[in-house]
Amino acid sequence: MRRILLVTLLLYLPAIAAAQVQLKLLAGDYPPFLSDRLVHQGVIAYIVKEAGKRQGLEIEIAFTPWQQAKMKAQEGAVHGTVGWGYTSKREKDFIYSAPIYTETVVFFHLKNRHFDWQSLASLNGLRVGISESYIEDAMLANFNQQGGDVVVRRYPNEVEKLRSLLTGDTDVIIGNQYVVMNTLRTVMPDDTRQHITFHPKPLRVTPLHVLLSRQHPDSARWVARLNRGINQLKNSGDYQRAWTAFRMGEFGVRALPSE
Repeated sequence: MRRILLVTLLLYLPAIAAAQVQLKLLAGDYPPFLSDRLVHQGVIAYIVKEAGKRQGLEIEIAFTPWQQAKMKAQEGAVHGTVGWGYTSKREKDFIYSAPIYTETVVFFHLKNRHFDWQSLASLNGLRVGISESYIEDAMLANFNQQGGDVVVRRYPNEVEKLRSLLTGDTDVIIGNQYVVMNTLRTVMPDDTRQHITFHPKPLRVTPLHVLLSRQHPDSARWVARLNRGINQLKNSGDYQRAWTAFRMGEFGVRALPSE
């Protein structure tokens, strides 16, 4: 009987090995959610890799500027990229996973500036700082094409956006509420926080996804497997536990190795 079981197991081993897939994904720096400096590369990376692991997908995430991450994934140089909202333009080049996180994006401004926005028309005549290649770029471009009057200024990271407020190069900037607040706490000088605030009304609340390149013929199958893994994480409670651990600081900056 043992011999029969062993033979049966050996017959299945090649199939199990064949089912294992290695995927390389790129992402931009997005602390406190996603960064090579964070434990497990951050809670978003942890969720993506754990979801993949449950479905035989071994996922590696490397970091590069956001625009480069999208371009290399678009070309098929890597399998995909992590942490993007939906646009119809991106869907031409990528297959979207189920949502992995929902971000809240708000307007930041100096406390001594009155800013109360109700619609994009509230931005007319203002200089608005945004991150390169984010959804707001197309949103504001479309608004201007329809008669809006917004001066759009693009910055490579949150630090440069925040500095633009302090130097007066922008009137308001757009960013993920928690990402910008984390940058204020951890990167900017201590006295900066007392000068900057944000409007409580979100500009948008957007699910973020893993995008797999249409250049790879198996991407649809890989996304289906990843989605099953995400569902398994949520059904088991591990997805919620990961976010609880995040809120308790367990995905913070990695300790540097002792010399």
